[in-house]
Amino acid sequence: MSPARTLGPVIIPKQPVPSAPPENAPSPHDPELRAAGQLTSPTWELELFLSGAFVFASFQLPDVIEDVFRRLEPHMTESTSFILLMGTLYGKAIAFTLIATFLVHLVSRAQWVALLGLQSVFPRGIRWDEMKLGPNAREVYRASTPDLGSVIARVDNFCSIVFSAGLLVVVVFAYSTMLVTLMSSGAYLLALAFTQGRGTQRYLMLIGALFAALPLVATLVDRKFGDRIAPGSRGARILRAMLRLSLVLSMMHVLGPMMWTLITNIGRIRAVAMLYVVLAAILLLSVADRLAQSDRLSLNSYDFFGASRGHGVRYQNYENQRVDGETYSRVPSIQADIIRDPYVRLFIPYSPPRHNAAVRRQCPDAKPLQERGVQLGAEPSLDDSLVVPVLACLARLHAVTLDGVPQPELQFSFYEQPRTGLKGILAYLPADSLARGRHVITLLSMPPVQLPTDSARLANASWKKPLEIPFWR
Repeated sequence: MSPARTLGPVIIPKQPVPSAPPENAPSPHDPELRAAGQLTSPTWELELFLSGAFVFASFQLPDVIEDVFRRLEPHMTESTSFILLMGTLYGKAIAFTLIATFLVHLVSRAQWVALLGLQSVFPRGIRWDEMKLGPNAREVYRASTPDLGSVIARVDNFCSIVFSAGLLVVVVFAYSTMLVTLMSSGAYLLALAFTQGRGTQRYLMLIGALFAALPLVATLVDRKFGDRIAPGSRGARILRAMLRLSLVLSMMHVLGPMMWTLITNIGRIRAVAMLYVVLAAILLLSVADRLAQSDRLSLNSYDFFGASRGHGVRYQNYENQRVDGETYSRVPSIQADIIRDPYVRLFIPYSPPRHNAAVRRQCPDAKPLQERGVQLGAEPSLDDSLVVPVLACLARLHAVTLDGVPQPELQFSFYEQPRTGLKGILAYLPADSLARGRHVITLLSMPPVQLPTDSARLANASWKKPLEIPFWR
């Protein structure tokens, strides 16, 4: 019996020395760790601490990323909005990977701690003779139930692999985000230099193709002709230089130790398949979250609920009903659904991709009011001779009516909302003479940048149908 020390009525036995467990005793460690004199993985305490910290911190990341996207997206052109969208999707993928990985790891480690504590209290494990079972059931259950030490070792190994694989996925997404950002920035600069900022996606595809071609060509040449190239020859030096450059560009000097360890021990096909499945699943989750945040993805169970243009009231059209912090960058608005003011304040957000293209298409004589690109300092004050034609063009494009009556004399002004930073045009419609009851403001939305070529689709396009904003006096 091991000696014990007493504190009042409580007897606390001394802990046994863990470095020399009996060979046949159930234990939570692998043979390698047993040979090293360790009861379990030496990093479990650090893993548990990091998992807890990452889980609670990561739950805030998707909302932060979504808030940044909503703040920046209304000010983006078609090309830069694509760059922002890709960055947002990859950023959310990193956040969801952190949440899933470290949540699984934290729960698994909690199970491991529980099993380890259970074994310390009941070192004999399951007492099969106490099970009220028949002989056949006892034999079947005993043959299919691993001992407590094996389960502890298995969970311990699982936790370590999950921790490493999760960090590997995070690093892959982080590197992909950085790479896409750099390539997108380069594509945007090329578009500014050669095509006035348009066609960024084409330049991005070209840069991406060049980036992918180098490691692909080097790998294929090495596999097919590597044995035929004499060592030390010019061809061998060029091939090795290409492979070294590919290693640097793919960041394998950072990803390789972890990735190749998993691949060579788990199996190449299984590890690569799992990696691609996880990457695809996380990206799909990011896309689904972005669609849900933009009200384009939801579960519907309302068989007989659906608003039409003339019989529907959207809270997004009324500024006093909007959620704080939301930008609603594509939704025109008035101050409230019940108007007690002498004027109805109509605000129409400016969408850079659509408004820029529509003004160029319908008003070719209108001159741009600002240069595209990075702007330092405050916005300049412009002459009315430049601003008025653009405002008149925007007024014709939106074709505002009140109760079906066109408003050709409506005067618009450029306006920036102070809370959201959303830019657009603002006009005031007189409301004192309006009778009590329901009234409707209608306006046309902007067509897409690229108009459909099909005449049927063009004739029935949704942007040709007026948007309606009802209000009451």
